[in-house]
Amino acid sequence: MSYLNPPRLIFAGKFQADPSTVNNDPEHFDTNKFQANYTLPGPGATNGWWNPGGTAGWKFFECSVQRVVYKDGTFCDDPAVDPVVGAAINGSDVKVEGKLVDLDPEQQMVSEIWGFQVRLGSNGNGLGFRSDFEVAPFADIWTRYPQGQPDSFFGAFYQSVLTFREWNNQAQSRFMTELAQTFPSNGQRVLSIKFNVDGYNDNSTTPNFTLGRVVGSIGPYNASEPKHFVAGRYLPATPGVQPSWGSAYAVIDGDSLVVDLGNSVPTQSAGGPLSTSQGKIYAAAAPSSGTPVLLGEIEYQNPSWYTQTAGIVSLKLTPSQLQLAQKNPLLITPASILQTPASPPLLTETSPFVRADKFVFRMDPNTQESTTFYATQLGNRAANQQISLQLDPTQMQGQVTQGPLPGPPVGVPIDALKFAASITTGADGTAELQLTASDPRNPRGYIDGQVYGVTYGPGTPPPAVGNVGNPSQILNALVFDSYPVPDQPNWLEHVQPIFQQYADLYPVMRPIVDLSNFANVIEHLNILKNVFHSPVTSPNYMPVTRDLSGGKRQMILKWLEDPQYMNLDSAADLMQALQVAIELEHSTIPPYLCALYSIKPGANMEIAELIRSVVIEEMLHMALVCNILISIGGHPNIGHAKFVPIYPGALPGGLRSGLIVRLRRCSIEQIRDCFMSIEEPEETDEMRRKRLTVTYKLDPHLFTIGWFYDQICESLQTLSKQGKITFGNADKQVSEWSGLGRLYVVENLQDALDAIEEIKDQGEGTSALHPDDSQHELAHYYKFAEIVAGRRLVKTEKGFAYIGNPIPFNPDGVWPMIDDPNIVLYPQGSRAQILSMQFAQTYNALLKGLNRTFNGDPKYLREAIGLMYSLDLAARQLMQTPSGVKEGTTAGPSFQLSVPGVQ
Repeated sequence: MSYLNPPRLIFAGKFQADPSTVNNDPEHFDTNKFQANYTLPGPGATNGWWNPGGTAGWKFFECSVQRVVYKDGTFCDDPAVDPVVGAAINGSDVKVEGKLVDLDPEQQMVSEIWGFQVRLGSNGNGLGFRSDFEVAPFADIWTRYPQGQPDSFFGAFYQSVLTFREWNNQAQSRFMTELAQTFPSNGQRVLSIKFNVDGYNDNSTTPNFTLGRVVGSIGPYNASEPKHFVAGRYLPATPGVQPSWGSAYAVIDGDSLVVDLGNSVPTQSAGGPLSTSQGKIYAAAAPSSGTPVLLGEIEYQNPSWYTQTAGIVSLKLTPSQLQLAQKNPLLITPASILQTPASPPLLTETSPFVRADKFVFRMDPNTQESTTFYATQLGNRAANQQISLQLDPTQMQGQVTQGPLPGPPVGVPIDALKFAASITTGADGTAELQLTASDPRNPRGYIDGQVYGVTYGPGTPPPAVGNVGNPSQILNALVFDSYPVPDQPNWLEHVQPIFQQYADLYPVMRPIVDLSNFANVIEHLNILKNVFHSPVTSPNYMPVTRDLSGGKRQMILKWLEDPQYMNLDSAADLMQALQVAIELEHSTIPPYLCALYSIKPGANMEIAELIRSVVIEEMLHMALVCNILISIGGHPNIGHAKFVPIYPGALPGGLRSGLIVRLRRCSIEQIRDCFMSIEEPEETDEMRRKRLTVTYKLDPHLFTIGWFYDQICESLQTLSKQGKITFGNADKQVSEWSGLGRLYVVENLQDALDAIEEIKDQGEGTSALHPDDSQHELAHYYKFAEIVAGRRLVKTEKGFAYIGNPIPFNPDGVWPMIDDPNIVLYPQGSRAQILSMQFAQTYNALLKGLNRTFNGDPKYLREAIGLMYSLDLAARQLMQTPSGVKEGTTAGPSFQLSVPGVQ
C-alpha cells in the first residue's frame, strides 16, 4: 500500500523554498577567492545569483485538502459532508521550518527536505494530525514547461513517509476514521505521502518570489513497500515525442488500474494549466502482437482535474482488460495510436523495472551504507533478477561548471567508494547493496570530500556511461575526507577555516551569528553548543547544507567546550599569527582611505589630517609586523587571494565582536561606529573609572587588536626562551621610514617586543591613563574620538576630557560616495566602472610591490610608494564621478584583488 491506495487524501496549494544561491557555484566554496559581490544578487550565474540571502527554509504555504477518496473508491470534496475537506495542510507551528538541502555543489539535482513536519488542521477544531516527514530527495526532475527558464520550468516529486506525533479525530471525519484503520495493530502510525512540485518562482522582483505549486496525496503505508517510490509499473516518456511528458507510476489494485500522472503532464506556463495539446489520452495495454487495447480515458482536460486528483487516476477494468493489463506493458497514449499511421504513445512501460529506495548518501571514511533495490516485472516482484552496477560521474560532471568558472573534478579517486558489481534479488524481489567509503584524500581542495555516481540496471552489462539521465535512478554519494581531531583544536588553525566558508556561503546568518568572527562566536557559544549537539536531521542543525563531516563536527564540539583562539607553541603557529597581524593592519587601511578620499579639497582639513596620520601609522604597523616575521625566518605573503578582506565584513582573525567593517564616506557615524571600534583599547580611561567604582564593574574588553598582540608577545618570549625561534635577517628588513614613530629592524627579542609596543602605543595608547604614545602623539582611538566629540582631548585634574579647541565637521564637504564600492555594481562600461577597474589594477600593483619589498628586496619600497600617490589621484577622480547606481551618489575606490575582465 502507498499514497496510491484508498483511503487517500488530496491536497494542493503552494510551497516555499528559500535556498541560498551563493552555494550554487562550486567556485564560491573557495574561501581564498571569495569576493564581496558573491553575496549580492546578480542576473544569471553572476555575483551570488538570484537569492544570496536565502535561509534554506522549506514549507507548505496556503495548502488545503481538496478531496478525500474513501476505502470503497467513492470520494468527497464537500466540507459539510466530511470536515477534513478544506482543512489546512501546513508545516509545523511549534518548531523551525524544514530545510532544503543540496547533496553537493556539484550534485544539486537530488535536493533533500530535512526536519520537515506535516500538519493537518488543528486541535482547535477537533481534527488533524502532526507528523514528521522522513528525509527524502526530490525525484524524477524534468522540464515540465519547456518554454520557461530555470528554475521555473522544472517539475519533480517528493515521496516519503509520515510518522505521527499527534492524531485528533474528535470531529468524526469518516476519512480520518478509515485512515486510522490502516495502521497496524502494533501501534506504529505511519502513512505514505507524495507531492509534486513545479512552477517555482525565482524572480526576486515578483510577489510570489521563492513560491511554487504543490499538489500531493497522503495514503496508507505498508512496511514491505519502498518509502520513496512505487515498486509497481514504471512508465517513462517515449523518446522523441514532443512535447515530452514526465514519468508515471501505476499499480493494479484489485480490479482497478491506478495510474499516477501527477508529475507527467507538461504545462502551458510555469505552474499553470496542464497542456491539453494531445487531446484525449488513455491508458492502454500493448500486447506483443496486434494493436494496443485502450483500458480507459484519463480525463486530464478538466481544469480542476489536477488539484482534485493529484494526477491519480483509478480505472475500473473488465476481466479481459484486467488480464491484458496484468500480462502486457502499459501505455499512456492518445487515441490516434489506433489509427494508421499510428501515433507513438506518450509513456511506455519499462519492464523489468529496477530502482533503489535510498539513493542519496553522506559518508565518512571507513563507514558503510546500504540501500534496498526493488525489481518488478509487469508490476510483480521479480525474484532472481540480476542488477549490474558501475561508477558513472556523468551527472556530477555536468554540474562542475555551474557558474563562469569550472569547479574541481568529480568521481576521483575511483577507489574511495566500493560496492559489488552485481547483486541478485531474492524471492521477495529485493536485494541489498552495501557501499563502503574510504578516504578520498581531498581531491577537490576547497570542497570537502568527493561526490560519486553509481548507475545500475537489470541484467548485464550495466547501462553505458552517460546513458542514465534521471538523477534519482542513480546512487549519489558524498564521501568526506578523513579529518583527525586535534588534541586541542583552536580557532585560528582549525575552526575558523570551516566557519569562514559557511559565513561566506550563507550571508543570511550574519545578523544572528557571524561565524567568521571569533568574538561574536564566543558571545553565542551556548547557542552554538545546542545547535551542534542537535541531531543532523534537525532543522536547527547548522550548517544547513550538511557539508560537515563527522570528524569536523566532532572537532567543533570539542572546541566549543574549550574555545581556544590560538596555540602559539611553535614557530609555525607564531608565523601564522604574525601573517594574520599583517592582514589585520592592512585591513584597516581601505576603510580609512575611503573616508579620507571622500573629503573634498579644502574642506574638513583638521579631520582629514587626523585620518591621514592614522593611515600612515597603520602602514608603519604593517611594516613592523613584516620585519618581525622576516626576523624569525618567515615570509610575509602580501596580496595573496584572501589578503584583502571582504567589505562589508569582519576583521581578519575574527576579532572585535559584532564589528562589520564597511567602506563608506567620511561621517561621524562611520568614525564612531566603525573606526573607534576597530581601534578600541582593552581598557579606556572611561572603562577604568567605571571599573574602579563600587557600583559598576566592567571586565576589560577581550579580543581587541591589543589583546591579539599581547598573545603574540607572550609567544615571542616563550618560544625564544625555549630556543624554538631565533632573530636575524636584518638585511632583508625594511629600515627606511620618515613618518611618526620608529620602524624597528628586528635583530633580537627586545626589538620585536619594542616593535609591538610601538604598534600598541600608536593604536590604543600606553595605558588607560595615557591615551598618547611615547612621542605624545594621540593614539588612533582617541584621534577618532576627537572627531566624534568635535573637540580636542586635553588633560584635566580628573583625567582627560574632550573640552579643547573645536574640530568642526561639515557634511557638505564630503563627496556622496556610495557605500561599499564594488566594480560589479557600476553599469557595464560606465565611466565609474572603468575608473574603478583602473584603481583596482593600481592597488594590485601596489600589493605586489610591497610583497617584493618584504621578500628580499627592501629597496623596492620607493617604487611601491610611487603607486600610493597614483592611488590617491585615481580615488579622488572616482569621488567626483557619478556612480550610476543611485541618483546623487558618486563612485568610490574598489579595493579588490579580482578585477572582472582583467587577467
